Amino acid sequence: MPKPQNPTYDLAELQRLVRENHYVVTSKAVSGAASLSFDSDDIRDCVLGLRLDDLHKTMEAENVPGLWQDVYRPLYGGVRLYVKLQLSRHGKAVVIQFKRR
Repeated sequence: MPKPQNPTYDLAELQRLVRENHYVVTSKAVSGAASLSFDSDDIRDCVLGLRLDDLHKTMEAENVPGLWQDVYRPLYGGVRLYVKLQLSRHGKAVVIQFKRR
């Protein structure tokens, strides 16, 4: 299987924003995490632990044409996840989805 393209957003920059508490988590991501018995700390820790090797794809946002999202598939807490991230137009990291892959 070919390696996915490069991410739209600099992962280190997204992680810096999360570390500095400049991020938001959508209600969809919170619900997905809760369904796996994960909480907001788990979402934060998972994003901070992402590696470029976890990148699955980058895709255009469905609801906002021209805005892109990076999809990662990390293993966290023994669960293979689907984590979708983007950088908002206001300069915040956004966790769009957080669910079981």
